[in-house]
Amino acid sequence: MKVSGTCTLGAGAAEVFDAICDPGTLLAVIPGCEAIERTGPDEYAGRISLRLPGAAGSYRTLVRLVDAVRPERAGMEGSVEGPMGSIRGRAEFELAPAPSAGEAPLPPETVLDYRGDAVIQGPLARLDSRFAERLAESLISQGLRALDHRLIEARTTVASAPGRPSTSAEEPE
Repeated sequence: MKVSGTCTLGAGAAEVFDAICDPGTLLAVIPGCEAIERTGPDEYAGRISLRLPGAAGSYRTLVRLVDAVRPERAGMEGSVEGPMGSIRGRAEFELAPAPSAGEAPLPPETVLDYRGDAVIQGPLARLDSRFAERLAESLISQGLRALDHRLIEARTTVASAPGRPSTSAEEPE
């Protein structure tokens, strides 16, 4: 199974990289994630619940960040194991500043490019490969949208904190 894609996130590369490495953020943005904890400097263990016909169940996950160059890029190696089989794979992501659109100062945005390969084993391997790829891409897309929402919400909360200048266009001059 192969996946790849690109998305733009509403924060700078360092913020995005830190969020990708934060267990609390991962718990909030990974679809079906029930638990996650840091087990080493760049290692995480968790549990994901899938509710797919023929593949429902709770799956143990292990993920390790490898070849990291903060905040530019990293690789992730991991596995998902459960009652219906396992998935083992590697993914890589790169972060780059988004091109600015205009002269007005805009909040930073980051383009995230990702690609990954995985091997599915056990009963899960009976899923049509195109279906499995579309499912993985859908879950990744949901997670990235949730991550973007969380990053933008964090930036908005900081900008509107007491004692901070407002960024509202409705502010009187």
